[in-house]
Amino acid sequence: MARSRRDDWSVEQTGDVLIFEFGPEMDPSRFGGGPWETYKDALDDGSIGGIVTVVETDEPFDASAFEMWEVAGQRAAATGVERWAIVADRLKRLSTRSQLDANGLDVRGFEDRGEALGWARGDG
Repeated sequence: MARSRRDDWSVEQTGDVLIFEFGPEMDPSRFGGGPWETYKDALDDGSIGGIVTVVETDEPFDASAFEMWEVAGQRAAATGVERWAIVADRLKRLSTRSQLDANGLDVRGFEDRGEALGWARGDG
């Protein structure tokens, strides 16, 4: 998968790790649009073992965003993803993790993107 960038979000694949970044301008209620379609397409071949999500959104999560995280976790677990790293402020890390944990994924929060990527790869 080539790197894909939009004004407020981007996605890239590094080995078997999918990296999503949501910038400050991203409206969490839009998670179900372009990001969701890109996410589903990336998971379709079953080659993704880990996910890193960097969340820098200024807006708080609403009910639709929490629902998207839950559905995303279900899809990840169903396609063989084992690790999901979240890089975000403390509140967003905790709230996102609570939605993903229910799916049997190994979910961890990080403050540093590099550490998150290493863990998602299985480096430590």
